[in-house]
Amino acid sequence: MKKLVTVALGLSLFISNIVTSTTTINAAPAAYSGTHYANALDYHNANEMDMADWENGDMFNCKWEPSNISFSNGIMDMKIDRSGDKYTGAEYRTKKYFGYGYYQVSMKPIKNDGVVSSFFTYTGPSDGTTWDEIDIEFLGKDTRHVQFNYYVDGRGGHEKWYDLGFDASQSFHTYGFNWYEGGITWYVDGKPVYTATSATDKIPSHPGKIMLNVWNGIGVDEWLKPFNGRTGLHAYYDWFSWDKPDSSNNQQTGTQQPSNSTSASLFDSNKTYKIVNYNSHKALDVDYGSMNNGANVLQSTFNNYGAQKWKIEKQSNGYYLIKNAYTNKVLTVQDSAGWDGANVTQWEYQGKPSQEWEIYPTRDNTFKIINRNSGKLLNVSWGAVDNYANIEQYKDVDGNAQHWWIDECN
Repeated sequence: MKKLVTVALGLSLFISNIVTSTTTINAAPAAYSGTHYANALDYHNANEMDMADWENGDMFNCKWEPSNISFSNGIMDMKIDRSGDKYTGAEYRTKKYFGYGYYQVSMKPIKNDGVVSSFFTYTGPSDGTTWDEIDIEFLGKDTRHVQFNYYVDGRGGHEKWYDLGFDASQSFHTYGFNWYEGGITWYVDGKPVYTATSATDKIPSHPGKIMLNVWNGIGVDEWLKPFNGRTGLHAYYDWFSWDKPDSSNNQQTGTQQPSNSTSASLFDSNKTYKIVNYNSHKALDVDYGSMNNGANVLQSTFNNYGAQKWKIEKQSNGYYLIKNAYTNKVLTVQDSAGWDGANVTQWEYQGKPSQEWEIYPTRDNTFKIINRNSGKLLNVSWGAVDNYANIEQYKDVDGNAQHWWIDECN
């Protein structure tokens, strides 16, 4: 979809600090040097995040207003409202800069003509660089689609309008992009859906801040439809994260996307494994070795019992089944639930996304185990270290109880 204007989302970020041709450009900021960054959006962390607070120019028909950002029950609420004769939007951004890697967000956008809800990276003249940006934008006029885009040296025109097959405003889903030197691949609920590469055009190369914002437009009616003046409009964000490319699987070159790709398996389906929590040093276990569908999964000291051994089988869609070697049933989120704290059980495999998992290498030789249906992580409830503590799913907070060692059994 073609925009009528050449300005875009990133323009607002330096509108109050425009760098003129006579301004000295400092060295570009360094990218975050860690391997993983996550924000659960449970509260405002002023050491990590900034709330924008300034007037916007055309095409943003609003002022960034910090009071339009609030936190409740583990969710960040970003609002479009009105103050006197002016509309107000909201923008939240990291203080750190991030380079190549896998970016993800769990969110519900606003459904209303004339507005945008977004997740993106941005850097520009106020940061000492040219304008580079990578976008995930929801246009409120049609939340059954999402728009992907990117800017290099201030030049856009790379829009991709993607049919989601569901209404994004109705429930939380995970959206993301893997940015590497040769291209960008966008994801919906862990599935790669669109790729842009340097074979057709330049790709952004400068580290940027991670940005989230909501705003209503003016003068862009063909793109957004006319804004109808409604206020009290809310977008909801559950969490966002960034993971550094893993040199062991060549993500930095784009030859392999994040670990739900259809590349070779990390595990041998003919072997059995123990799955041990990094925090508690306890192993995944089926309660009393039950053979029943719906039997609970918990943690206990590893004693080489059959119910503590698992087969890990990669499917043709790139996700894994985690199958108990004793019961032959698979790790399953109960009732295909999408919420934090939903219980994890065993069940015979029925081809459901709630029974399939992404296994993502991360720090200290551990893995994150991410449910395909919900995008949430395998987690020990309350971070408990006791035997028989329950296993659940929970959003990514990068806690030790969400990291797992996976080792071959003798």
